[in-house]
Order: sequence, then structure tokens, then C-alpha cells
Amino acid sequence: MTAPAVHAPSGHRIAWPLVLQVAWKNVRLRYKSSLLGFAWTLLNPVLYLAIFLFIFSRAFGQVDNYPVFALTGLILWTFFATTSAHVLGALVENANVLRSLAVPPLVFPLAQLFAGLINLLFSLLPFALLLAAFGWRPQPVHLLALPALALFAVFVFGVALALCTLNVFFRDIGLLWNALLPALFYITPIAYPPDLVPADLRWVAGLDPLYWYIDLFRTIVYHGQLPDAGRMAVVTVLSLAALALGMVVYGSLRRGLVANY
Repeated sequence: MTAPAVHAPSGHRIAWPLVLQVAWKNVRLRYKSSLLGFAWTLLNPVLYLAIFLFIFSRAFGQVDNYPVFALTGLILWTFFATTSAHVLGALVENANVLRSLAVPPLVFPLAQLFAGLINLLFSLLPFALLLAAFGWRPQPVHLLALPALALFAVFVFGVALALCTLNVFFRDIGLLWNALLPALFYITPIAYPPDLVPADLRWVAGLDPLYWYIDLFRTIVYHGQLPDAGRMAVVTVLSLAALALGMVVYGSLRRGLVANY
């Protein structure tokens, strides 16, 4: 059965089989010349975890089972950092293809998103085994992590699509994003508990969208609790707003892309 197609803002139709084909090609090319291959998907957060355990585990003694706490933040951060960077460069890196073939430009950012999701899904089982090694045990409530990840993927794609489109016209966007990622990492409570932030500055943490997604994911996976309606409402609004932003930016600048690839 042929997968449904969606309409891009320009009126072109995007065939999902093409998106998935390009996504799988991106996954294979990403690790083609690497000795460790897909293992790098796991090694990156594990290396961060080793640093966290060495430096922070004693400093944050109030956190119960710190390795699981840190890993539940690192899983989301790794997906955010790698996928946003790949989506951001999707149009520029495929400029020759877009100039020579009648392919809707939106195919390439979408393919990078799906490549990131493929990596994420493949890594969930090894991550679960790693979490289990630190005493974490699966519960039925943990299945809610999947819709939480889906909402996070929508948010990441919306933000990255806006940056990807702007990057075609202003290449400084890519450089600026690479410079901002380390700052976002330290601003977001990944290695440290949110209550470590002084009470008078917690409103600043609340302005960080990543905080809400990591808090939701930890509520489900780390605490093993059902998320309240307020958390779900916030992340749903953030996801829809980010997607709307990305599509508006892409749609408004779509006609000028070809001349600036």
C-alpha cells in the first residue's frame, strides 16, 4: 500500500516512502566509515554519564540514583543536539540535488528528523539495559515515554526547520547554533536537579523549553509517575507552536530557496 502524501506549502506533494528512503540512507551514511558504527549513538551519552558520575555524583548526593537521573536527561539532549544540527544543514548540504531534481525541499529536513528518530528508537533497548544496570525497572507507566518522545520530536523539528530555512539565506545561523548548544546544555537541568536553581531564578529555567520536556520524561521514566495535565498541556503547546513557527518560516521563504542554495 502506498503511504499517504502531505502537501508542502509550495503545493508540491511529499511522498513518505521517499522521506523514509532518504532517512535510512542518512543513517547508513552517518556511520559508513566509522569503526564503531551505530555504537557511537550510545557512546556519546555514556561518555557524558562517566564525566557526570566522576564530577557530580557526590556533589548532588540528594539525588536518588543519580546515574538514572542523568541518563534520562542525556537521552533527550543527545537526540535534540544531533537531530537539530542535522536538520539545520539539510537544505544547504543537498543544494546540488535540489537544483537538479524536482524534489520538494521539505523532504530533506524531514528525512533528517526520521534518521534521528531511527537512531533514537534503536538506542532505547540498550539504554533500558543500561538503566537496568543501575537499578531501574520497567513499569507500565514507562510506555508513556513514547508519546512524550513524539511530542519532543515535533518540537525539535519545528525549531530546526525554522533554523534550516534561515540558514540557506544566512550561513551564520549554523555557526550561531553550534555556539549556543553548549550554553543550552548547561542552562538545562540535565546534570543537576532543577531545585538546585535559586528560587528567584527558577522562572528563567521555566522559559527554557527543554526543561519542560526533560521534566516530563523524567516524571515518567525516572519517577515512574503519570504526568499531570499541566505538564502535558505545556509540552503540547510548545510542540505545536514550534511546528507552526517552522512551517511559517519555511512557507514564507520557500520561493527564495532555490536562488540561495
